[in-house]
Amino acid sequence: MQDVSDAELLERFVSSQDEAAFAALVVRHGPMVFGICRRLLRHAQDAEDAFQATFLILVRKAASIGKRELLGNWLYGVAMRVAVRARCMAVKRRTRETIDMERITEAGSPPTARMELSAAITEEVQQLPARYRVPIVLYYLEGRTSDEVAGELHCPVGTVKTRLSRAREMLRNRLIRRGLALSASAFSTALLAEVPAASLPPVLIDSTLKAAMSFAAGDAAVAGGVVSADAAALTKGVLHAMFMTKIKTVAMFVLALSLLIGGGGTFAYYLGTTEDRAKKADKESIQGEWKVDSAKANGQEPQGDEGERIKGSTWTITADKITVTFKGEDRVSSYEIDAAAKPKIINVMTEKEGTFKGIYKLDGDTLTICASVGRGDNERPTEFESKEGGFTMLLVLKRVKK
Repeated sequence: MQDVSDAELLERFVSSQDEAAFAALVVRHGPMVFGICRRLLRHAQDAEDAFQATFLILVRKAASIGKRELLGNWLYGVAMRVAVRARCMAVKRRTRETIDMERITEAGSPPTARMELSAAITEEVQQLPARYRVPIVLYYLEGRTSDEVAGELHCPVGTVKTRLSRAREMLRNRLIRRGLALSASAFSTALLAEVPAASLPPVLIDSTLKAAMSFAAGDAAVAGGVVSADAAALTKGVLHAMFMTKIKTVAMFVLALSLLIGGGGTFAYYLGTTEDRAKKADKESIQGEWKVDSAKANGQEPQGDEGERIKGSTWTITADKITVTFKGEDRVSSYEIDAAAKPKIINVMTEKEGTFKGIYKLDGDTLTICASVGRGDNERPTEFESKEGGFTMLLVLKRVKK
């Protein structure tokens, strides 16, 4: 199935639990996943547990993956998440259990400079913006050619090479900040060394496939019979964390961002002619460049990547568009307001997420927005607050003065 795309293989598995399709995905992306696990987890068994957990998570999340053609990038992120959790589990295990001396010796041995550099590269790749991370993952961590990467991303080869060059520069600077200064040639050599081997242990592939198909059939007990307790715990823990992230982060932040920056939806709010003057005044006052001063959802400030994305973004508002810029990436949407309502209203209807209802207020150089980020017919907020357990996001923007 070498000529079959990731998207098609994933669709075959989702629609009919095609074992051959899933096996092809394991063989295709397994070396990259295993490489990440080995670089972050020095003990071989820990790496194998993390490898299996990554593909068991794929079983459960396959149907919900959006850009299936970029499955490698998705697996990279999951493998990183699993490996980091496995590393924490190993530390806790060593502090509360008596382990055989061979494992203590191996886990306690100091990392070589090569291992340290490789782990640092793996961690820093995860922090790159998507437009640079994806080419790096495909080219260096999956061993694709520039032409193949261009085909995956549906862009010219020249664009791929430009993004790879920019990504290398960003990675090298990040490593320098970590105290790992390398010459350009040494850094290129280190990156090329990240290209995974072409094969995986057959026993690992076989046990992973057996567990995956049992998991897909809903037989967690059987799956637990062919994976270790640690692999099962990793799978359960990361799936729970991903679910909570979806509830707290996606529902609160991504959907809230959709209110203002995403979805390509069409806004509609009908205003009477007597309200046009108030609407026009706010339309003019709201225009300009803004920076996020604070944000809250579910009563808490955003954390992690989504928190960084929100807090570090720049908002450029024109008469009918909002452009949000973060690390060189732009997201554009239309917007519509009712400045005569009390409190003032902003509405959005997106193709994927439905209609979101919000309120806003303008106070000089401060723009405050509170929006419902639940689904369906959730009520519009009536106060500018975000409480724990609620479905609202509170965003405060400050005007950038020229």
